[in-house]
Amino acid sequence: MGKKRVLPVALLCGALCLFLVLSISGCYEPGGPVPEGKSAPAPRAWTTEQVDAMVRMDNQAIYSPAPRDNGTPPAECDNINFLRFRLKESSGNPADADAVLVLMPGLLSGANAFEYLGRQMVYMAKTQRNVNLEVWATERRGNLLEDVTGLNAAEAAGNTQAAIDYYYNGAEVNGRKFTGFLGNNDVPYLSEFGLKLEMEDVYKIITTMLPDPEMRRRKLFVGGHSLGGPLTAFFAGWDFDGDPATTDDAGYRNCAGLVALDSSIATSIGATQSMATVNEVLPESLKSAASDAMTPEEDFYARMIEQLRSGAVPRILPFPAITPEAMALLELAGMEADRDPDGEADLFKRIPYSADVENMLKLIHSRDMENYFVWLPGIKDFRYTNEALLGVILDDNSMPIGIIQSSMGFLNGGAVVRKDFPLPAGLAEAPLLQDMLGGFLSTTKLYIANDAGPSYDKLGTGPLYTWANFDEVGSAQDPDYKSEDGSLTYTDTSNEVSDIQDVARMLYHGPANLTEWYFTMRIMLDVASAVQPFGPRYGLNFVHGDRVGDLPKIEFHAEQGLGQSSLSFVPGGTNDTLKGYNHLDVVTAAADRPTRRPNEVFSPLIDFMMSNVPAVAAPSVAAPQTNAAQPVPARKKPARKKRKI
Repeated sequence: MGKKRVLPVALLCGALCLFLVLSISGCYEPGGPVPEGKSAPAPRAWTTEQVDAMVRMDNQAIYSPAPRDNGTPPAECDNINFLRFRLKESSGNPADADAVLVLMPGLLSGANAFEYLGRQMVYMAKTQRNVNLEVWATERRGNLLEDVTGLNAAEAAGNTQAAIDYYYNGAEVNGRKFTGFLGNNDVPYLSEFGLKLEMEDVYKIITTMLPDPEMRRRKLFVGGHSLGGPLTAFFAGWDFDGDPATTDDAGYRNCAGLVALDSSIATSIGATQSMATVNEVLPESLKSAASDAMTPEEDFYARMIEQLRSGAVPRILPFPAITPEAMALLELAGMEADRDPDGEADLFKRIPYSADVENMLKLIHSRDMENYFVWLPGIKDFRYTNEALLGVILDDNSMPIGIIQSSMGFLNGGAVVRKDFPLPAGLAEAPLLQDMLGGFLSTTKLYIANDAGPSYDKLGTGPLYTWANFDEVGSAQDPDYKSEDGSLTYTDTSNEVSDIQDVARMLYHGPANLTEWYFTMRIMLDVASAVQPFGPRYGLNFVHGDRVGDLPKIEFHAEQGLGQSSLSFVPGGTNDTLKGYNHLDVVTAAADRPTRRPNEVFSPLIDFMMSNVPAVAAPSVAAPQTNAAQPVPARKKPARKKRKI
């Protein structure tokens, strides 16, 4: 009986496949408007080589044992790491700096979020104002869990294949083998890596590096990007000795001013957004208990902590489509775009990536819903240069997720059409939907390449798409970047501000990276709860919130960023809205081509700091000692130990 059914079943499957092929045969129609030629790039006022010759980036670490209340973290997590940007000619003693800026990264971001900003600001402060500036970019403890052995090997070798072999082909690097990306069951101790630890780490950095509290009050500024804005507000209102009656240790008494980059210095914003995130990822069994928890009660918070410790609630924040594997591959795409920008990309053809990464690529590179499900043609069917591939992944004209968008230019060299995915174009631009989506899904016009070859049987034979960098899109005389036939305006000079090469380098260069593979859910829960009266009973010592407004502050808001410019600001601050900027542009907008468009963050930020630093010279104090301060050699990362599982 079974054998007699084989033929009918096989015929049925074959018929269904044939029907599917025939049904989509008319869906792919290559062609459409083609972008016009590139404009001449803008002249550089200074070069990357000049900046690197003057500015050094050190990876520093301060020993401070991590919490062990729910398991023992690996040894790497017993250090507080941060990137220190300073002049090569400086004494090495931060007390000799004229001003110091300490920055906290945002959601899913590591210290390299400030790799471009740090180098450029130190250079600009010296060459344009004769100011000795230092920038310190903090790293969360969870970022030290990343097994970057393969990425280190690829960066050192100048060849991404070393990383592909390590992560996918079982290759050993320095006697190590990759055992897989970490999951919630591998990291029980992340339940304790919360807001208290983050605040204490920043305090430990500043008190170690600048032991004199009066000096901190004169010339040290604290700030952050994205989630780092609310974290800055928490720092200013935090009591670090647990005694509200003694205020010399309070955050607002240990800095000269506050900074927010596409964010606001307001705990209420962080609390609201964090609680919404927590609610979104809770198991169904807990969602009913949290339905009214936008201002969580103490019993809910206590229950959630226990659920985190037991593993019933994910310890690693589950962010849609953005997985550790996807973040690691983004770093490889950055390497190839930096090393060989004009070479034809084959990165994804060489990697046997997971279904999760496939879904991410489909989210980025589907023309419409039908293309998403059929996935013909897919991203591997198009011909891109390495630079164009990175642009397709991160540029605001193609990447639909708002928090990882940058304005880096546009595709060139082949047909480019409007995208109707993940939202139909007309619906995406509806004002009500824009308010509902906030900064998660982009509601601006998105585009996609539309020539992978003349037909399904000749996919992969289309034109080689290249990238028009931000300063090759239009000019002062002709700001619009249009199709050759003039039928479509893709973008214009006011909406392109970041150099794709600067962004590529920021993704991977040095001992840190841009992304944070294992962001802990505990921070989101704590941020939502620290503003509540019960917070201090759980070590959330945000007890000086009424003093946050006492400090000078400046906020920069991207016009096309998270939309926080429409939210209430803390009174007394300076708030700048950056026309045409996206969320990442606030830290990546090109600073070295002022004739194209001056960077609207770095110079105003330097001016803000210097206007709030007293002219009286600070007394000299002994240079602090840290246990792992070493310069970063070009194109090489120091190895991190792999977590033993």
